[in-house]
Amino acid sequence: MIQASADAGTGGVTIRELRRSDGVSFSEVMLGSYGPFEAMLGLGTRGISEFAPLFRRRTWFLLKFFKTIGLLPLRFFVAAEGGIVVGTTMVIQWPKSGYILGVGVRPSHRRRGLAGQMLSRAEQLTAQRSRSWALLDVEEENHPAVTLYRARRYEQIQSTVWYRCSDPTTMGAALRPSSSVRVIGKSGRKAAAAWCARRVPGSVTAVLPPDAARLTHLESLGQFPGTARETWSVGPVDAPVGFVSACSRGNGLPGMLFLPAVDPGASRDDLGRLVQEASAWLTARGCTVVLAAVPEPARPAIPVLEELGFSAQLSTLTMARPLTVA
Repeated sequence: MIQASADAGTGGVTIRELRRSDGVSFSEVMLGSYGPFEAMLGLGTRGISEFAPLFRRRTWFLLKFFKTIGLLPLRFFVAAEGGIVVGTTMVIQWPKSGYILGVGVRPSHRRRGLAGQMLSRAEQLTAQRSRSWALLDVEEENHPAVTLYRARRYEQIQSTVWYRCSDPTTMGAALRPSSSVRVIGKSGRKAAAAWCARRVPGSVTAVLPPDAARLTHLESLGQFPGTARETWSVGPVDAPVGFVSACSRGNGLPGMLFLPAVDPGASRDDLGRLVQEASAWLTARGCTVVLAAVPEPARPAIPVLEELGFSAQLSTLTMARPLTVA
């Protein structure tokens, strides 16, 4: 059984929950931990002001309220020394798992085991919440981080290739029109989740079953306050061959497409029109760049994306470890 520990640390560093007074140093660590993946998403362009909404009085009051009544899905942990944050991580509680993200340590405090200690705290909370898995995503080329996670018994359950289109207004003039692309809205996402679940490997659905909130867990990267979202299907109403969700985050950030799975028999034209429709929706909302997340069950869409002007940027690994539930 994993037991929760009191605030603890080593060498004068304490592992504890985030405080409102941590705003500046927390933001500095977050920015210092950003790499190619965050740059691709357009994060960090506004400096520490990017995190200011988290520390506003009203937001902080709501976070404390939902924590008090046990309904706060997102928790922040930090490593702090002398009142200054030197490391950060966050964990989101989902039905079967805790999703850990934002693991970062100041360069001056690296190689002291702080990342592992913060991970332990996030895992402890997840086990206490009766979730059976801890999971995270990491850039495939971030070898030190991958090594750390493997040492902690995290195993890869999925890989995702991220594509970018820098001029989505020029997509796919050669594609045939299609009347089979349609918006499914919130009402159709439950059926879409069931369709995706039948096409996603069991190693993934055991940890991350698609649901009406997220057809793929990566959609959480686009679910910020104020984000506009929409979902489309392609193919006959009673026999779709693919789905795509889009998130427009505004503020000059890239629009995001998430293809959870596609049917191997889906045609080039159907997949192309599906991506075109979602990309047009994003550009209408001011997105000048479109990113597309393509996990393994959606790999048949890659040739179509490349034909439409998308190019591969990087790959991420989804890794999970089982927990002994408290």
